[in-house]
Amino acid sequence: MKPSLVIGGIPFYEAPSEIEGSPYWVDLWTDVNGYKIGLQIKPTTYKSASTSMYMGKARSSEEQGHKKFQRDFGGKVFLVVPVNGAVSAAEEKKIVAERDLLLKFPPKE
Repeated sequence: MKPSLVIGGIPFYEAPSEIEGSPYWVDLWTDVNGYKIGLQIKPTTYKSASTSMYMGKARSSEEQGHKKFQRDFGGKVFLVVPVNGAVSAAEEKKIVAERDLLLKFPPKE
């Protein structure tokens, strides 16, 4: 299976439908040592759009879903805005750091 996105050498794949929307709000994920790291993909207009679009109940629901994902799967969820199939160096650094942290934990079955 071909990854949908590769960040820092880490392949991310389409999340199953029960993960993609509510309750987790994760579009892509990867397995690291038995744990999962999630990505929520935002369009390039996300950062320039009116912040009120992403505030309130919907944003709160996403944040709660990301916390639930971390409790259930062990890794964080990152909001990413890919441009031409790549994310910013700062986003990549955070995701690679999360992978490196999860690799230090005992394998999860």
